[in-house]
Amino acid sequence: MIKEPISQNLNPFSSPHEYRKTMLLHSLVKYNPENYSGKSLTCVFFTRFCGVGCPFCFFKSAPPPGKLSVAGHFSDDGVTNFIRFINQANTGYILVSGGGEPLNHKNAILRTIAEAKADRIVLVTSGSWAMNKKAGRAYLRQIEEAISKRETPCHITVRISVSEGHGIKLGTTPAKNLIEIFEEELRDHPYLKFQIHAFENDSMLYQILEHFDGHQIDSSEDGRASDDPFVLKVIPQKLYVTFQSGYRIIVGISKIFKSGLRPNLNTPDSLQESIVTYERDLIESEDNNSAIVDNADGRKGLDWSINYNGNTCTWQNQVNDNQYNLYEDSYEEILEGSLKDPLMLSYIDKGRLYREEIVAEVSPRSVLRTKGINLRDYSGTVIFEEEKTRLYYAIRAIQDYLEEGRINIDELQKLPDELCHLIYSDKKKTQEAYHNATYTIIDQYLRKEFDPIEWRDLFELIKLGHYDVTEEDIQQALTHYNSQPGVNQIASLEEIKHEIGDIERRLTERLMYIKPMNFDALEDKEAVNE
Repeated sequence: MIKEPISQNLNPFSSPHEYRKTMLLHSLVKYNPENYSGKSLTCVFFTRFCGVGCPFCFFKSAPPPGKLSVAGHFSDDGVTNFIRFINQANTGYILVSGGGEPLNHKNAILRTIAEAKADRIVLVTSGSWAMNKKAGRAYLRQIEEAISKRETPCHITVRISVSEGHGIKLGTTPAKNLIEIFEEELRDHPYLKFQIHAFENDSMLYQILEHFDGHQIDSSEDGRASDDPFVLKVIPQKLYVTFQSGYRIIVGISKIFKSGLRPNLNTPDSLQESIVTYERDLIESEDNNSAIVDNADGRKGLDWSINYNGNTCTWQNQVNDNQYNLYEDSYEEILEGSLKDPLMLSYIDKGRLYREEIVAEVSPRSVLRTKGINLRDYSGTVIFEEEKTRLYYAIRAIQDYLEEGRINIDELQKLPDELCHLIYSDKKKTQEAYHNATYTIIDQYLRKEFDPIEWRDLFELIKLGHYDVTEEDIQQALTHYNSQPGVNQIASLEEIKHEIGDIERRLTERLMYIKPMNFDALEDKEAVNE
């Protein structure tokens, strides 16, 4: 039955956050968790901190402060909750990455190796802990000891990332030391292996190999072969290096992402290289759906992403109005909440191309912004930053599920009449309602407590073409800003200069929005435990 709207003046897109909140209260789409009962993959960032301080680092992973914040570094409780999540999520493959330098969080690394019920754990590292060969050997012995404590077998891979950028601070020493340790002492270990992760058009791999006379490099002939026999984790380009002793290692070659939070969308032609890299990777590595992982037995599992602040979602599927966090939410709550949300479920079901096609119906700029920023991990946050676009996509996904016969009609009928009317209408009418509403990113900021720095950063992004706003919208925003006490007056966006320095940290934290929690209480609890 098609419900008629209460009033023609009621347009859900005029207050999209409220209607989206209402939608999340209901289980609107039929889903079956058994469709994703295969082995899962989880990528985790244990810390945002790193002692190297590479000048190119996107995460701004400065050396850790005197007191580590729970918002940027797993606490002991966080590690416990992570292992519980892994052991309930039918995990086949754990990718420990960063963020910061994950192996600096030794407690998390050793506990995960000893306690997590996974078949494979890959430790991605800069190798900074092996600058001293003796220290590197000692850490690897601790990893061996943790392996020996396991109840079930698990293959552990230490995968060092090498690049000209890392070489600015680290040179070739960590990789050279680790190759020598594995070649001399660990080459026959049944569960502990070594790999190198290098990059296209980057010379660091070859600088490292210059230390080893008589080595041989061979290209893999198995194409997009998996890195694992059970969970199909693809290495798009793979080499083998064989040393004089006969010791052989895998080298994976990745694309170099030109990530940045301030691309100029007013000149889209300048972004083509970034866009091509972004799309190539999602096609070659993820088959255009990074939220799921194929299993060798034909089943599908979920591909989870866990941030250093505890935020948890399927990969590239974080949405800021429906977040889950290990410190508060159980695996069952995270799984159910992810499948219950039509926005998140449709990405799991249908992948990247479906999401981009729907969003582009009303906001091609949001799709361009996502590709221009070029950060795969946070593409969900970027493409759905605007609440109005978020609601449009959710409605369109429900419309498509309605055609597929997958809607719980009783639940749908509980929605406000004007929202139900839109869902039962066609795509054209939904688009008209979207464009008739004047709600913009500026309205989102008006709902928040005023912060002059946040508004200044918003003005720069508007100047760079990141949002669909009119000149009238901009003037209203400037009038609001200038009416606040104590601010330096801004007459036009032309006065906003390209700031260098702290803005990158601010925009990074803005992107990595944390589910609102009482972090002070978590920190106090951690202090008591210590």
